[in-house]
Amino acid sequence: MQLVAPVPAPMVQAGRIHELDAIRGVALAGILLVNMGLFSFPALYLDPLEYWPGTWNKISVLFVNLVGEGKFISMFSFLFGLGFTIFLQSAEKKGHSPVKLFLRRLLVLLGIGMIHANFIWFGDVLCFYSTLGALLLFFRHCKPETLVKWAMGLLLIPVLLYMLGGMIVGSAWFADGGATTTAGTAAIDAYRNGTWQQLYAQNANDLIVTRIGYLIEAPVIFAMFLLGAYAGKRRIFHDPEQHIVFIRRVQLGSAMIGWPIALLSLLYISAGHSTAVYSYAQVFSSYIAGPAIGIFYIATIIRLLRCTTWQRILLPFQAAGRMAATNYLLQSVICVSVYYSFGGGLYAGIGPLAILWIWATIFVVQLAVSSWWMSHFRFGPVEWLWRSLTYGKMI
Repeated sequence: MQLVAPVPAPMVQAGRIHELDAIRGVALAGILLVNMGLFSFPALYLDPLEYWPGTWNKISVLFVNLVGEGKFISMFSFLFGLGFTIFLQSAEKKGHSPVKLFLRRLLVLLGIGMIHANFIWFGDVLCFYSTLGALLLFFRHCKPETLVKWAMGLLLIPVLLYMLGGMIVGSAWFADGGATTTAGTAAIDAYRNGTWQQLYAQNANDLIVTRIGYLIEAPVIFAMFLLGAYAGKRRIFHDPEQHIVFIRRVQLGSAMIGWPIALLSLLYISAGHSTAVYSYAQVFSSYIAGPAIGIFYIATIIRLLRCTTWQRILLPFQAAGRMAATNYLLQSVICVSVYYSFGGGLYAGIGPLAILWIWATIFVVQLAVSSWWMSHFRFGPVEWLWRSLTYGKMI
């Protein structure tokens, strides 16, 4: 592995920071990895560890939990906050009204998300990002240090409140009223065998459950928005080499915080759900380990991109990241076609190990198609539509 000497300048062309595209592409792969568990199985209601027999299936579930759950959505949330700062800075330089343009951008994203959530797949995150993202405007004039303080508060205070509630209320505080065998069985029947009307009804029901879950995760997501905005204000990704010492420290610190908590949580997941310690471990995993490891992934990719070999390896991910919205929506279209009744009908019919192979196949195809598309066009189809509607003209 040969390092570039001297280290290349940041990959910025026409105002675009291509390191961010590579990070976005990797996050896109991870988002699909995690979402496969919801595309293919009623994980909202049933525990895949208990449902699927076989050692390799259980190892596959635990692997996805360790490397994926909460980590890649943290990456995407960080990139969203970073993109917010870059967008406002760019709009201001071009003489636009930054706030008005950003709100229009979010409104278009909300429209795309509403179509996706109601007519394709209930797990849509675009609606939630577009509504929660509007709150970033209240922080646009904050100093970088203030953004970090708010982010740390959003991550740590819910953990403390959850632990306090457990001490006061006791075991009832950890009761899970959402996961039922009846609901899981109904979802399997609807998605595997249902008519269009039954699919729509089940999707609408699962959409409510999912949005409640996103509300619970809102402090984590918004904290990552703020950390991304912090990085944007400090212009860390405009010149990574100038900040490489800081990036190394962040990489080491986030690994030391995130991985031990994630591994501890994994041990309790594999042992069962019967103890309060398990619930505490889950909270620490969601609010601490997920964000920390997401940041670790980002810092690691930035450091890898200083190497010519890794620049070549990550080039297809860069193309996929440039059309991330298109690829995200296509993942839903492809997966519901594979698993739902109108397509392959494989819902809850194949185990987690086989699902990993399907995930790899889908994303390899997306990498190839993205590389071809971006060699012929400036934007992905959804990105083109999003920009055109945001600016009110054909881009």
